[in-house]
Amino acid sequence: MAQVIVVGGGLAGLSAAHTLLERGANVLLLDKQPFMGGNSTKATSGINGAGTQAQQELGIPDSAKIFFEDTKRSARELARDDLIRVLTGQSGDAVHWLQDKFALDLSKVARLGGHSQPRTHRGSAQFPGMVMTYAQMERLEDLAESTPDRVQIKKKARVTSLIKDESGAVVGVNYEHQGKSHVAYGPVVLATGGYAADFTADSLLKKYRPEYWDLPTTNGEHCTGDGQKMALA
Repeated sequence: MAQVIVVGGGLAGLSAAHTLLERGANVLLLDKQPFMGGNSTKATSGINGAGTQAQQELGIPDSAKIFFEDTKRSARELARDDLIRVLTGQSGDAVHWLQDKFALDLSKVARLGGHSQPRTHRGSAQFPGMVMTYAQMERLEDLAESTPDRVQIKKKARVTSLIKDESGAVVGVNYEHQGKSHVAYGPVVLATGGYAADFTADSLLKKYRPEYWDLPTTNGEHCTGDGQKMALA
């Protein structure tokens, strides 16, 4: 299979990269930061999953349907059933994938705000987000060393625009790396995170939630909406 370009090296981008490799693709991962991880390394609660083996062993009567209903209730008028169905319906498989592929301990299950059942999984580590992210990061870096023909990781590589064909389909990216402009062709996965730390003049935060624009944030300074802006351009 041809090269797939993953933009962003947080938990979403790393998960996408590993999944692509499982399915036979080659991966070029680009991250604008000098290190991968993103906001995912800051997560202290865990990962939500419904219908997991850990829940069954603890006698928790949860299901993807209940998780869907909880999430839709929280989303209120902004609910997108199609997206919520993917999130909740595949949540248990996502937890099992992390456990099986990366040997992670996610046996502790807690009930957090907005959930009608305990479904937030973690192990005994204080920062589960960091544990999950680092496990994937280290594995991918090992693969980049052992199979460079299949995995390339470029840090401090800022994607500046998407390349589209005559029909408008995305066929690659333009990016800056080590002071030079580069072009990469292939399917593109945008996993660039949010925009809650974007305080620029064209900030999406300022556009959509101006009441929060001048407030401090715990988000990393990299959360500037790059992916959203490129997709909207």
